[in-house]
Amino acid sequence: MIFVIGDIHGMYDPLKVLTDYIYNKAIKQETVSKIIFLGDYIDCGPSSKEVVDLILRLKHDFEVVTLLGNHEEMLLSFVNRTFNYLKVGNYWLSYNGGLQTVNSFYPGSVLFKKDQYPDEKTVSDLLHFDDILKLDQPYAEFFENLLSTYQVTLEQGEKQCDLLFSHSAISPRFSLVEQIAIRNWKELHEFITRNGCDLEETHIWNRQLLTQQLRENLILIHGHTPTKYYRQMTKMLRFWEEEEDTPYVVREKKNRQLVQIDIDTGLIYGGALSMLVIDDAPDAVNTFPYYISVDPKRGFRHKQFSKTELDLM
Repeated sequence: MIFVIGDIHGMYDPLKVLTDYIYNKAIKQETVSKIIFLGDYIDCGPSSKEVVDLILRLKHDFEVVTLLGNHEEMLLSFVNRTFNYLKVGNYWLSYNGGLQTVNSFYPGSVLFKKDQYPDEKTVSDLLHFDDILKLDQPYAEFFENLLSTYQVTLEQGEKQCDLLFSHSAISPRFSLVEQIAIRNWKELHEFITRNGCDLEETHIWNRQLLTQQLRENLILIHGHTPTKYYRQMTKMLRFWEEEEDTPYVVREKKNRQLVQIDIDTGLIYGGALSMLVIDDAPDAVNTFPYYISVDPKRGFRHKQFSKTELDLM
């Protein structure tokens, strides 16, 4: 089984529930092929460091893939002093939950000298200081080594398909080949500079839905955009509460081929942390047998998929 986990945003407790579930599967001798994280480990929630610590521990016991999210992109752009790092820093710290991340990793930051969270003006005045955020080597390496995309090929009988994992939806402006060639944050910024584009036009920030498969038998699995947003945008919002923490699935209109699955179920917006389970066994009957969501208010939820709900092959 492959376990795919969506946007965490510094919320340790729901993540611990999911990882305990995976450990219990392993204890029962069930196969854990790999665990794939879709990015956004940090910001907004109070426990970004604890989240990263837990993922680092998982790496000792399982094959773990960690992707770059837009919130890690902001952190790296700030700590690496990109050309616009002051603008990025203000946007990240004042409006995107970066203060909670700094407080988690580096409570001795100059930002907190008055033992309180600073306002926007104070943040702006302090951004040029070196003592904003200091990361110990394991954390610096964790962020620097986050992958841009990851691909898995499934073979079941005579049929084959590819699963592409990315933080957000693949951008329509650039070719698939160009985007999956980007390996990490450094190469992402080289790509932006070379093409003169905005970050919002990349697969780290893009929110545009796909309308067809990126190529034949390729399915995109991502996070970044809360599923409730897509439901509202496409006038498909369900009015009963339990629907809001379900993955958002896009199919081609003409032939109903599966195109993409969004599993960011809006944890920091009152939703849940979700984990999609993929059966990668050659004799799998159902490629996507179920998903799990952990809602801080409603707790643990296990939802089975029928074979036709997410029929992949």
